[in-house]
Amino acid sequence: MRLQALAPRVDVAASTALKLVLMPVAMTSYAIALGVEGAALAVVAITGATPTASSAYVLARRMGGDAELMATLITTQTILAFATLPVAVWLAGGAGAPP
Repeated sequence: MRLQALAPRVDVAASTALKLVLMPVAMTSYAIALGVEGAALAVVAITGATPTASSAYVLARRMGGDAELMATLITTQTILAFATLPVAVWLAGGAGAPP
């Protein structure tokens, strides 16, 4: 992977925001609406906030997709997940608490 691939890109930023922010919020909201609480709610939040699987790079490369874009997405999301995962778990813990 070239360092140039890590330059700011709108597609990478949008994908990362959707995956690391919108996905855990949506999944946690649906879980709360369905009555999920406690540790199960934290599991839903963690599952929603995990970065894109690294196997997506292999798939993109083998199937003729944009492997460089996938490498950039996976790298960016994995680095940022160090900050977003704890926040997602913290918010899920607070959201599932009784009033």
